[in-house]
Amino acid sequence: MTEHFDLIEYQQMAREMTCPKKLFALWEEVCYRYDHREIGRYELEEMKVVIWPNLKALSALRSIVNGTATGVRQTRQQSG
Repeated sequence: MTEHFDLIEYQQMAREMTCPKKLFALWEEVCYRYDHREIGRYELEEMKVVIWPNLKALSALRSIVNGTATGVRQTRQQSG
């Protein structure tokens, strides 16, 4: 990871991501950069404030969609 870490740019990317896997991958990258001292605690905490609420919301939405899809399948099976 030789690319410069621009906090504003990374926060914007996190806000625009709608895929939980990509958002989690971004969080993993931020953690990697922190562990390797490429960024400080401030940047880590600022990214956490942006990423975690979005990740939780996307995960909840995915669970709702998956639950609804399962319910629809069960209804079709029961009626058939």
